[in-house]
Amino acid sequence: MPAVTKSKKCSVIAAASGEPSYAPPIYDPAAGKKAIAALAPELERLAEAELVTVRMDVEAATYAALGVVGFVSSPDVRARFARLPREEFDITQVDELELACFAALHALAEARAAGALTTDARLPAELVTEAMEVEGRMQALCEYHLSDDPAIKPELDRLRPGTGHRDLANDLLGYVRIYELRADVVKADRKLYRAGDAARARDLAGVMIQGLSTAMTPKAREAFDLYVRVWTLLCRRYDEVRAAGLWLWRKNARVQARFPSLFAVGRPNGGRSRKEAPKPGEGDGAGEGGGGGSVAGEAPAVTAVPELVTESPT
Repeated sequence: MPAVTKSKKCSVIAAASGEPSYAPPIYDPAAGKKAIAALAPELERLAEAELVTVRMDVEAATYAALGVVGFVSSPDVRARFARLPREEFDITQVDELELACFAALHALAEARAAGALTTDARLPAELVTEAMEVEGRMQALCEYHLSDDPAIKPELDRLRPGTGHRDLANDLLGYVRIYELRADVVKADRKLYRAGDAARARDLAGVMIQGLSTAMTPKAREAFDLYVRVWTLLCRRYDEVRAAGLWLWRKNARVQARFPSLFAVGRPNGGRSRKEAPKPGEGDGAGEGGGGGSVAGEAPAVTAVPELVTESPT
């Protein structure tokens, strides 16, 4: 598998340079199933409002996170994290990052097998067309006025790519949130602002999500819920480790590169044109679980492990 090949290659390079190697752990389905069971109580405690919308190649992002696990789990690196004040950083975020990665890969495989990431649900053409019009107007307004807002820009970057009806519905809700956060700026726009857009966007998203959910079997809905919960937990855990790592190695840009943004790693290759509505019957899995080019449990060839794996972490 690519993950094994990559790890062997890194070890050879590391040995030649005299620097330590940080090979990522190798995933297998049995370990993924155990990880789900171990994290079950924590997953169940997540409230609906806390769940993170899945809009990237989760498989690629998770294997990138596993590459980070290999680095932060090495004794010298973990020791540096452990020296952080307990009230500022919980070392279990490092120790259980692998568990969250394995759980994510297992949940992704289960969601795919249950048909939760693709659906043949057909939404009314007029509904999709109106949703695209409202989303396009709200996006254009936000991009024009808020693209340089440091608090809003990451959300705009997150909303920009994507395909499918589920992504469109989630986009609508994302722009509604931005409208609420920057109400004064939004309402001051004289060209694109419509007083009823936010409320209508919320209604349209609700109808679309309900339609997509109804098309799922009970097993698919259960698998999708678990998938989203595990992804939310992984994002939380990884973000904590990444933030601490970027601070600890703030004077070493090369080591900082070991902590990639999962959004950047898992960004979809293509996006839906904002001027062209998705077909009413199109599938919705492209932005939900990856491009489908590899089977869960097998590492992608390029994004499995960060490239900078042979530098001493000093």
